[in-house]
Amino acid sequence: MKKKKAVSPMVSTVLLIMIVIILAIIILLWTRGFIKEAITKEINGNKKRVNEYCGLISLTAIVNQDNTFGFENNGNVPINGFNLKLVKTGSGSSEVIEYGQSDGGAVNPGMLINAIEDIDAIETDGDGYLQYSNYESIKVIPVLLGETNSGRQTFTCPENTALEI
Repeated sequence: MKKKKAVSPMVSTVLLIMIVIILAIIILLWTRGFIKEAITKEINGNKKRVNEYCGLISLTAIVNQDNTFGFENNGNVPINGFNLKLVKTGSGSSEVIEYGQSDGGAVNPGMLINAIEDIDAIETDGDGYLQYSNYESIKVIPVLLGETNSGRQTFTCPENTALEI
């Protein structure tokens, strides 16, 4: 009989373990791109994912005598900004206007926006404010500010948590 040389069981086991570890690292790095980093927010010592605070937002609609509109933040969740989803009367076409912190979109608890200024100048009566009667549907979609490992980041709440005026 001829003696054949082969890899010892110890070396083959070490090689198999190294191959499995290398494959696990490759899969981990590849899947990291698919997973979003969690955005968290802390209010009164409670730290949660920011999307959990979307359901706790309490807004009240305001429609003024001069046909302008706004809302009040009655809850305890500060809003960093908001998006307005406007559906025009008759045409059914919609438009979303983003109001960030620099546009006066930040609304702390207890504060209100009595009349929403039109930053895009689309449908106003000349005074620069959006008019309630020009739209079939108006939704106020809150935007919250949270923290990630890389810094502050905004989060737009889902439309089903929006205030319909």
